[in-house]
Amino acid sequence: MMLLISGCSISRVGRIKNCIPEKEITGGMLTEVLQEQNLTSSSFFIQKAEIEIVGPEGTEKLIANVKFKKPDEYLISIRNKTGIEAARIFINADTILLNDRINKKLYCASPKYLKKKYGLTTSVLPLIFGDYIGSNLFGNSINKCTNGELNINTIVDGVKIKYLIDCNKAKSITAISESNLNAGGIEIRCNRFFKEKERFIPGKVEIRDFQSETIIILIIKKMSSSWDGTIEFIPGNRYEIIQLL
Repeated sequence: MMLLISGCSISRVGRIKNCIPEKEITGGMLTEVLQEQNLTSSSFFIQKAEIEIVGPEGTEKLIANVKFKKPDEYLISIRNKTGIEAARIFINADTILLNDRINKKLYCASPKYLKKKYGLTTSVLPLIFGDYIGSNLFGNSINKCTNGELNINTIVDGVKIKYLIDCNKAKSITAISESNLNAGGIEIRCNRFFKEKERFIPGKVEIRDFQSETIIILIIKKMSSSWDGTIEFIPGNRYEIIQLL
C-alpha cells in the first residue's frame, strides 16, 4: 500500500486514487492496479456516442449506444444521423448476432469467425474503453514508469497486445494487437479522458485497422457506469438468416 500511495500524483481532474508509482513494481501488482480502473469491471450504458468511419470508400458518420452487462454481454444500436436504426448487435463470449434492419438480414457468427477473419476474439473488446486485459506479462517482468508512461506486453487468447499505459490514470492510451492470422494488426488509441465514479473513461477512441486501411473514431457524449438494466436482443421478424463461418 505504501508503494502505491507514494507514487500517486495530481492530475487536472483531481487526485487519482489508483495510479502506478514511479518505481519498479512486480507484474502481479501492476495488473491489479490496472484492472481496478477497468470500465468493464461493472455494467455500464453509453447512451450516446458519435462514430465516424473513414476508409478507402469514403467517410460515414453514425450514432450509437452501447449497453454492457457484466461479465461479457454487449448490446449495440447503430443509427444514422437522422436517428433511424440501421443495425443492432448482440455479443457475448460465444455468440455474435447482427440485425441488419436496412436489408432485413440476421447475421450469426461465433468468436471463431472474428478470430479467423481479423485475428481477434470478443475478449479484446474492453480495449476500446482503455481497459487492461491479460494477466501473463512477457518480456521484462519488472516494470517502471518513465515520464508518466509505461510499456507492457501480454497475450490474450493467442493475441499479443502491446500497451502504452498512462501511469497517472492507470489506463491504456495505446493498445496494439498482433496475431499470426492478421499481419496488419489493429491499433486503439484513447484520449480525452473524463472521470466517472472513480474511473477514467476515454472521451475519444481511435481504432485503426491497418489491413483494411480503415479508421473508426468513437466519441462518447453521454454515459452511466452504474447501469443495472437488462439486455434483450430480439431477432428481426422474417429476416433472412445468414451464418458467418
